[in-house]
Amino acid sequence: MGLDLRTFFTDVGIDVFAEVSIANLPDADRKSVVQMLPSARSVIVFGKEVPVQAYRMTPREQTRVMLRIAGELDNSAKRLARLLNMDGIPALPVPLYLPVRIQDGRVHGVVRLKNIAEAGGLGSIGKSSVLLSPRYGPRLLLLGVVTNRSVSEYERSGETPISSGTPGSGLCSGCRRCVKVCPGGAIGPDGVDAFLCRTVRAWVPPSLVPVVKWMLGLQMLLKCAAPLAPWIARMASIRCSLCVTECPLFEGAEGT
Repeated sequence: MGLDLRTFFTDVGIDVFAEVSIANLPDADRKSVVQMLPSARSVIVFGKEVPVQAYRMTPREQTRVMLRIAGELDNSAKRLARLLNMDGIPALPVPLYLPVRIQDGRVHGVVRLKNIAEAGGLGSIGKSSVLLSPRYGPRLLLLGVVTNRSVSEYERSGETPISSGTPGSGLCSGCRRCVKVCPGGAIGPDGVDAFLCRTVRAWVPPSLVPVVKWMLGLQMLLKCAAPLAPWIARMASIRCSLCVTECPLFEGAEGT
């Protein structure tokens, strides 16, 4: 029967998860998944809630909470991939930090986990590009594992993939509060420009953006720099979370 995902994620303290066949992904996302693992058939995406009180802490304390949760997600992804490989199912954890990729001038992860989470029914993407969860609103951190595991095969054996919510359920009301409150004007009609985000601009001034984009396009360089990424993250602090805290769904979408 294979690995029971519900039991695994309960044991490691994961709040939500979905197993998504790559056949249900848009072409661009399917392509990036296959580039990561040529034999890929599915992506297991999962998330943990960032507590409401974390956003009321000082920037340094908030960053510490975020890094702890991100570390727990990373450990869970690596452990899940290891267990799947032991079962003879090729699997790779999605990198937590680096490498990343540039697409249409925007920075994305190796695979776009928010898009995959939306396809798996974990919520819908708002104007701020943050995934809005029915239960946790915009307060989910995500990670995932790309696998050779066939979703339909496990459905036939009774191991149904888990999801909450409805794909494309449109939890975002379009109120544009996240757009109006962003001090850097990072949220535009074509998505979010990470280099206009107040947190990113503290580390990457406008004059260096072209150079940084060029560097992010060099995958070999990013792979070499990947071991340094956790150390760099610990040195940084989150300067702004207004796109999250000003969302009407901040404390959760259910019953709002």
